[in-house]
Amino acid sequence: MSEAERDMSPEARTDWSAIFTSTLIPLTVAAGFVYVGLEPDDAGDWARGLLALIPLEYFRAFVLYILSDTYREYRSPMQAVGFFLLSLAILTVVALVISLYVLKGDWWRWITQPEVYRAIAFALAVIAVDGVIGVYFFRGDPKQLSVRFEAIADDTRDWLQLAGIQLPLVLVFLYGFLLMLHEARHLLSWLPAPTEDLAMSAALFYAAFYFFGKAMLLAHANTAAFNETGRRLFGAPWIQWLIWEKNKDRALSASTERAAEKRRRAVLLGEAEDVA
Repeated sequence: MSEAERDMSPEARTDWSAIFTSTLIPLTVAAGFVYVGLEPDDAGDWARGLLALIPLEYFRAFVLYILSDTYREYRSPMQAVGFFLLSLAILTVVALVISLYVLKGDWWRWITQPEVYRAIAFALAVIAVDGVIGVYFFRGDPKQLSVRFEAIADDTRDWLQLAGIQLPLVLVFLYGFLLMLHEARHLLSWLPAPTEDLAMSAALFYAAFYFFGKAMLLAHANTAAFNETGRRLFGAPWIQWLIWEKNKDRALSASTERAAEKRRRAVLLGEAEDVA
């Protein structure tokens, strides 16, 4: 611990144990993607299962909002567990209805694939068990944990938008442009040719990059910097400017973000009695 951290109040210090436990799984997953990406031939059997897990990251973002609401409404361990499970059940039903609407006639064929429904069932079971254990055995200030989960959920939403949608589109168009230059003008001799193995390796390495970024935003929510300011990792104006949103009022968005930072800081430092 640095001298600066020793002078801080306990609420404002970096929680290294929380950083370790929260980043262990995403960093392990990222390392696994890198390992398999080096030998993409081994990924063929579970590639469709991997595709099924990608939408679950969006589902997981909503679960983080549920956890924030659960701790904000915390009255007792059993009440909180019931609130969490009911909210999770409602979210699961909504997600299934949306997937049925999107896939239409292909939904049943997709959901009955063993690698798909096993991956989904396993992920849902892990989310439910992890949430129940965390909520039931929680001992501490639920309001502080609520605003922490709120910041993580907002950062996860922005990271999904940036890394899950925008950046892949930019990279694909950039590669296509470079490939066009390579083919038309015989430039960029180092540019690899598009092959199935290259596409699989690129997808796996990118998945590793995504989970590494997820680990970083989870770690940030447990740092002294976040505890002192309430400022989430992707809340900076220049990052928000990069996020594509239709009809987005940037001035209103910035004002809302600053108000949320102020509210989170007050709760984290024990200066607020209630979470709006």
